[in-house]
This record gives sequence, structure tokens and C-alpha cells, in this order.
Amino acid sequence: MRTLVSVVIAAYNGDRFLAETLDSVLAQDHDAVEVIVVDDGSTDGTPDILARYAGRLTVIRQENRGVSAARNRGAELATGELIAFLDQDDVWETGLLSAQVHDLERHSDSALVYADSWVIDATGTVRGRRSSYLNYVEGHIFDQLLQRGNFIPIETSVMRLSVFRELGGFNESLRYLEDFDLFLRLARRHRISCQSAVLARYRVHDRNLSHQREALLSEWIPILDALGGSEGGLRIDEKLSVERLRAQRCAELAWHALRRADLAACDAWMERAGSRCPTSWNWRVRAPRALLGRLPRPWLRRVMACLPRGRLYGVTRPGQDSELERGSGTPDYRENGPTTLQAGTSTPPSSGGSRK
Repeated sequence: MRTLVSVVIAAYNGDRFLAETLDSVLAQDHDAVEVIVVDDGSTDGTPDILARYAGRLTVIRQENRGVSAARNRGAELATGELIAFLDQDDVWETGLLSAQVHDLERHSDSALVYADSWVIDATGTVRGRRSSYLNYVEGHIFDQLLQRGNFIPIETSVMRLSVFRELGGFNESLRYLEDFDLFLRLARRHRISCQSAVLARYRVHDRNLSHQREALLSEWIPILDALGGSEGGLRIDEKLSVERLRAQRCAELAWHALRRADLAACDAWMERAGSRCPTSWNWRVRAPRALLGRLPRPWLRRVMACLPRGRLYGVTRPGQDSELERGSGTPDYRENGPTTLQAGTSTPPSSGGSRK
């Protein structure tokens, strides 16, 4: 009997790419597959697309609660030995499941296996490989994940359902780094395998959200707080590493606040960075902060406007009783443009961006 794989797809207003995603799953050469799609309150043509696949997949509809809640809901219904999660705009190569199932059957001590992906644009044109900017490793890779950030493409990942449930699923309070948080918790306890083959296509387009640097950085803080707490189960040296990394991330957030000319938020993040802050980041933030603090505010904004920068997104100022600071709130992955959490506010605008 072939190993059954449960495939969970969280969909919200995904009519642009969803059919291509579903076709790639249903075309797998590993035929022991159950497909579960959670429609997370779509208001576009997503329900009509799903209706065309009636009888070939299980569809659950719910009010919009965010990608993590949608994935967890789908996983509750999963009956396979293995589980995979696929975003509504990514595409699998035909042999992904057979390759990943075979790897997990060969490596019984591995809880998850991942592989490489092509990077494609909205038209499907290949722009490169994920491995060109992600350095893949396998084994007991908790330390590498912690220090380098997430390098595991979820679109190629297949894991044991028992392990996913043992970990409690995705953290529904996270909007951007729920994959990374899950992989960190998994890597803390289990071995992870990697294949060099290119088994999926990861789509980057104008509605992606996963490259909002400041918003991503802000979610590192509750993840590191949880790891360093009493429930994390870390060794003393690991806890020290987490504390240093947390201080660095706070300093990075202070730098972003400084570039927005938000001196109060900059000061608050540096206070949170504390004594563990790396010397290089201390100087990088505090030196220009001291100089800029002497300028009249109209001049300050003019000076900051001259600095080269990418697209930046605000975060809630630390110390505010906000959804972000409490690590709670409802994740949102709607496709109406980028979400910006302005410094000093407690909640994001009602419209968000695509999960990615």
C-alpha cells in the first residue's frame, strides 16, 4: 500500500493562480493523495474555481482567520501519514510527492524533507533557483536555522503528520514567520532531510508579503522570546545565543525606525536590545541617532529622505499594548496590497497583502 499524503492548501482570493496550483497537485505521479483546500473567506472567484474540482478534493469554507488558522483547520481533517502545505500561487513538479515520500521512507529518523525550487514570476517565467540565495543543509539543523533564518521552502516540504500534531501546528498569532517558527520547533527535536532536486516553482509577484523586511524582523521577537523562555528547553549556551540574536534583531528594528525618522521608536527598540546588543549594531544605530537628534525635525526628514533604502514597512513602537507586542491578533493574508503597521499604532489597516 502506498503512503497516503495529505495536501493542505489555504486559499484567500486566489483565483489568479489557484487552478494552476491545484492542477499541479492532482497531476502528481504519487497517486495516494488527499487534497484539502480551506477557503479562508474569499470574496473573488475562488469558490467558482473550487467548484470545478468537485469530487477531487475536500473544500472547507470559513471566515477569514489567516493562513496559519486555515492550514491548521485543514490539518485537523488530514488522514495521511504525511502532510504537505502548498500556497495558492505555487506549483509542484510532477514528481515532488514521489521523491519526498521515498526519501522519508528511506530515512525513518527524519521528520521532514525539503528540496529546491525554481523562482518564477507572475507569468510563470523562471527567474532562477531558490538555492542561489538559500544555503541548504540537512541533519540536526536547529542552530543553522536559528542563526541564518528560514532556508526551508515550505512549497517543497513534506513532514510526518504525527510530528506536526506533536508540535501543535502553526502559531496562529504569526502572520509572516509561521513557517520558520514551525521549522525551528521541529528542528529542535527532529532530524530534517534535504534533496538537491528542483521539485517546485515558487512564485514571486506584486502581491507577495514575505519580503517586507521590517515586518518580518518584528516577528522574530516573539519567536525568540518563546524559545528563550522556560518552555523552550534550551541549553544554557543556546539560551545565550538566543538572547544575543534577539538583541541584534531589536537593533535592526531600531535602525529601520531611524530610517523612518521615528526617533522615539528607535530609542524604544534600542532599550529592548539591552546589553546583549552586538557592538557593531550599537555603533551603527546610536552614532547616527545622536547626530540626527540634534537636527530640527523638518531638516531631519529631509536628511533621512536622502538615504538609499528599499521599500520599508513600519512596526508598532515597543511598549505599546498592541496586537504585535502581545503576539496575538488575527493573521491576515488578503491580496489588496501591502500592510503597514505604523509606529505608535496598535492595529494594521483592514486590508493586507498576499501571504507570501
